[in-house]
Amino acid sequence: MIEEKLLENEINSSAIDFQHDFQDLLNRITRNYSKWTILPSEECERLKIVNKSLWLLLNDHSNMTTGYPIRCLDHAPQRHLHNTIQAVVLIVMFVVSLFGNMMTVYSLIQRHKSNTRQYSSSVYNLLFHLSIADLLVTFTCLLGEAAWSFSVSWKADNFTCKTFKFAQVFSLYLSTFVLVLISWDRFLAVKYPMKTLHPKRRCNRSIMSVWILSFLFSSPQVLIFRVGKGPFYEDFYQCVTYGFYTEPWQEQLYTVSTLFLMFILPLGIIVWSYASTFITLAQNEKVFQAELDSSGKLFRPNYNRRRLINKAKAKSMRISVVIVITFIICWAPYYSMMLVFMFYEPDEQVEISIFLTPLKNILYAFIN
Repeated sequence: MIEEKLLENEINSSAIDFQHDFQDLLNRITRNYSKWTILPSEECERLKIVNKSLWLLLNDHSNMTTGYPIRCLDHAPQRHLHNTIQAVVLIVMFVVSLFGNMMTVYSLIQRHKSNTRQYSSSVYNLLFHLSIADLLVTFTCLLGEAAWSFSVSWKADNFTCKTFKFAQVFSLYLSTFVLVLISWDRFLAVKYPMKTLHPKRRCNRSIMSVWILSFLFSSPQVLIFRVGKGPFYEDFYQCVTYGFYTEPWQEQLYTVSTLFLMFILPLGIIVWSYASTFITLAQNEKVFQAELDSSGKLFRPNYNRRRLINKAKAKSMRISVVIVITFIICWAPYYSMMLVFMFYEPDEQVEISIFLTPLKNILYAFIN
């Protein structure tokens, strides 16, 4: 008798809850008749469980005279532990990169004030611009991404979205192109030493060219990115490319062209430049050895010359190996994952190069 009474009370309670849910939902729908009624996903699931027939009636889009259109949306993403960890790691990288590049800029400025020919050479001018480019990377790719990771959604306006995405790619292009210029400058200095006695004007023209090229290659970002509202129950905005590409091949073409301009072509030039520099030094040593064999004597100036050639060859090999390996480490994981995302569309995205970008400048400064 008691069990029957409890069962009856439970049934009555469920009926009351259902009537309340139904009346509340019906009021919300009728207020927005002829419009989409947006419900959070858990409420849609609850409605399905409470009364499947009612759900089918309300979601019958084929008969808009009796059916009420309902759209079920998930809740907007929230900040989780991994977002906070990513933001903290990026902040630490930002501080380290900022300190290292600021010290490099300060050191180069102080040495330039000495007015010595060594510190006024093209390589120090290029190192200065490399540090400036990496400072831009530090602020846009490290600090900017840290703030974005912490906030999860995009909090700024459309203009800031376009500017931010342009600045990110611009700084990466500039940093890469200046690194290519350094390798090319070292090749010219070894291959044609007499033509590089007064390289300031040539170096300035080259630097101006890479700034212009970086600007041009980054300009599509302004057209591609915009602020879009996410398909969530709450208001959620992101800086995305959604809506720009009309076909998948368009985005794939842009990604492949960026891969070629920022990774494959620069890597090829860097490898060729340092390999040619090493070969030129080896050829000079052979010429020197032939002169030594013909004379049969080793004078002090010749000994110093041979020692300098060997030292330069060893340094060139050391720099070339480190630069090439570091460049591959910085970019290969990023573009490998990007191509996988672009052509195979996996569920998760991993951004690696942002963390590794400062490694290039730190290692180059250490070796040089």
